Amino acid sequence: MKKFMLCSEGKCCPEVVVDKDIITITDDDGGQVKLTKEQVRILWDNLK
Repeated sequence: MKKFMLCSEGKCCPEVVVDKDIITITDDDGGQVKLTKEQVRILWDNLK
């Protein structure tokens, strides 16, 4: 399992947890989004 923060100048620091093929992003208010690695690839491809 890997954990890291997505901080933007201390204003918003969502936590990302990568556990096998599931990526969980938790916002400052405790809301969560769970994505598969394939969904993250699709997201990344559409951000380019």
